[in-house]
Amino acid sequence: MKPKFKPMRTAEQRAEEESIRQAHKTNPIPERPKDTLNQQTFSEILSLMARFKEERERQGLTLTQVADRMGIDAPALSRLETGKMLNPTLATLQKWAEAIGMKLAVDLSVESGV
Repeated sequence: MKPKFKPMRTAEQRAEEESIRQAHKTNPIPERPKDTLNQQTFSEILSLMARFKEERERQGLTLTQVADRMGIDAPALSRLETGKMLNPTLATLQKWAEAIGMKLAVDLSVESGV
């Protein structure tokens, strides 16, 4: 989604941005940075967030009710549920599960192809 307005930049800022674009064109990043998630992991996280939301809604609980049980504010929980915040801690996930009367099960398995 494109922004509705274009931020005002000085000629110097525009020149710097263009310099960065040109540098990237001539020397693109050869590989994904080490700290980024692969597509499968990203998809699994989004799926887990959706399951939490589905369970909350199935139980007829509001964002505010669950957020209060977790000790966070409703907008923070909303960001988790909508995928705008994609790096929750295990402690947050555990609190979230408990807040909706569930248990979080974490497992460790061998990655295929390794």
